[in-house]
Amino acid sequence: MPLKPLLACLLLISVLLMAGCDDEYTEDPGGSLGPGNWKLTLSYEGKTRPVYLHVPSGYRAAAPLPLLLSFHGHRDTPAGQAEKDGFPHLADREPFIVAYPKGSGTPGLLGWNAGPACCGQAENNNVDDVGFTRHLVAHLQTRCAIDADRIYAHGHANGGGMAHRLGREAPDLFAAVSVSSMPVLVPDITPDYPIPVIHFHGTSDNTIAYAGGTIPLEDAPYMGAEESFADWCNKNGCAEGAAELHFHGASWCTTTSACDDGVTVTLCTLKGGGHNALYEHGDISVSQMSWDFMTGSTP
Repeated sequence: MPLKPLLACLLLISVLLMAGCDDEYTEDPGGSLGPGNWKLTLSYEGKTRPVYLHVPSGYRAAAPLPLLLSFHGHRDTPAGQAEKDGFPHLADREPFIVAYPKGSGTPGLLGWNAGPACCGQAENNNVDDVGFTRHLVAHLQTRCAIDADRIYAHGHANGGGMAHRLGREAPDLFAAVSVSSMPVLVPDITPDYPIPVIHFHGTSDNTIAYAGGTIPLEDAPYMGAEESFADWCNKNGCAEGAAELHFHGASWCTTTSACDDGVTVTLCTLKGGGHNALYEHGDISVSQMSWDFMTGSTP
C-alpha cells in the first residue's frame, strides 16, 4: 500500500478507537469518584491530555484500593491498550483501580518519552512524562481512595519503556513495574531504591527484537531482553548466578529474588511470541501474571 493511503488508514483507525473509548467513559463529574468508567482531563506544563479511569464495581471509599497505570504503545491509544491487556475486567475481580493515560504527539502517532531509542515526538521533544505521571497519581489520590503502598505501572512496547523508566526514576512512588515487549531504554539511570520488575518478551517479536536492535528513524539502539534483565539485576543489587527457571509450556521465566531489599527481577520469554499479540500467548497470561507478580506472587 502506498505510504499516504497507509498513514490515512492508521489515522482513521486511531480516531475510531478513541471514539469507542469516549463512548464507554463518562465525562468527569468532578469531586470524589465512585465505581464506573471516567474520562478525566489533566493539564501539565501547559498541555492537556485525557486519562481513562476504571473504578471497579466493588469500590468503597472507606477501603483504599491499589492503583495500576497502564501505558499504551507508540501509535496506539488508551482504548487500544485496554483492549490488549484487559485490566478493567481483572480490576473488577481483584479489585483495583486502573488508569489509561494518553501519550503526546500527533493523533495516530502518540507516544511516551521512554528513552533515547523510542519513540517519536515525545522523545524528540524531551517531554517530561515522569513528571506528568507523578502529577497524574497525585491527582487521582484526591479523587479516589488509593493505597499509596500499592501503586503499580504497566506498559506495552513504548509504554513498556515508560514503565521501565518509572521504575528507574520513580521507585519512591511505584511498588513494582511490569513490561510487555520492550527492554529498559534508560540503562544509565540507577533507581534510588530497589524495585520489583517483570518483563515479558516474545522470541518472534519483529517490531522490538528479543535480541535487541534499532527502531527505524531512531538513532539509539535498544538492548536485548536478556541484557535488560541483567541490567535490572545489576541495578537492584541481585547476586550473580542466583536465577531460577520456571517453565510454562514451551515458554519460561527466569527469576532472581537474591536482590537488595528482597525484591524480585523476572524475564518471561514467550516462545514464538510476537509483538502486539503477546497478551494472547497461550503459555502465559501476561496481564494476570503481571498483576500477580506486582502484588507479591513470583512466577
